[in-house]
Amino acid sequence: MIGSARARSTQARKLRADHILDVASDLLLRWGYARLTIDDIARHAGVGKGTVYLHWNTREDLFYSVIMRQQLAAVEEQLAALRRDVTEVQVHRLVRWKYTTVMRRPILRAILRADPEILGRLVQFAKGSELVKLLGTVSTDYYRALIDHGLMRDDLSMTDLLFEMGAMTMGFFTADTFMSVFGADPALERKADLLEDAIRRSFALPPTDEALRAVAPMVVELFERSREMCVEYLKQSYAPPVLPTGEQP
Repeated sequence: MIGSARARSTQARKLRADHILDVASDLLLRWGYARLTIDDIARHAGVGKGTVYLHWNTREDLFYSVIMRQQLAAVEEQLAALRRDVTEVQVHRLVRWKYTTVMRRPILRAILRADPEILGRLVQFAKGSELVKLLGTVSTDYYRALIDHGLMRDDLSMTDLLFEMGAMTMGFFTADTFMSVFGADPALERKADLLEDAIRRSFALPPTDEALRAVAPMVVELFERSREMCVEYLKQSYAPPVLPTGEQP
């Protein structure tokens, strides 16, 4: 009985936290980080301000949980694709996924573009987070795995590779407004096609079935690691708070 009651309590906390995160996500996009307060979120979520603080210690923790929940959904989406088809491990396929998943998720897009209207100082908070730094190392390990299996060019230092890859990809993320002035604004899927083609021509080497099968488990493991980081961060949103006495509420 105690175990089932605890399970129901945990599930209720998770549902409440997810509801608050849903509200916070919507308001963040509508109002922006600078204008939005915990009072606003609590009022729109139909809970007390103190209830919000049962899940998150600070306003930044709450909004960073909003970001991490979107990141978790994106990573789980890619893991499913990797398990369905080993060709998805190739660099041009992965970059295409990153582009489309970010462009379809406004908060991730705002983070990548450092959008001051939506995120404001939250961008600096996120960039300074140790968790974001850890998530970034997945790319380095991923590139090394592809290079070691002959699926990616090996004539660049990792520093140069990261810069060139990032610069090319960021161009696609940020060029919309500028290029639309010249009438060059294809649909999202067409932009993804063009980015995939550019990355394939610039970095990918012709794959073999053997190389794809060999590297696929490594790439899946890297994404599992990224997923676990997101899950661990979000646990603070769902776990019951520990009182000063050590007793659970």
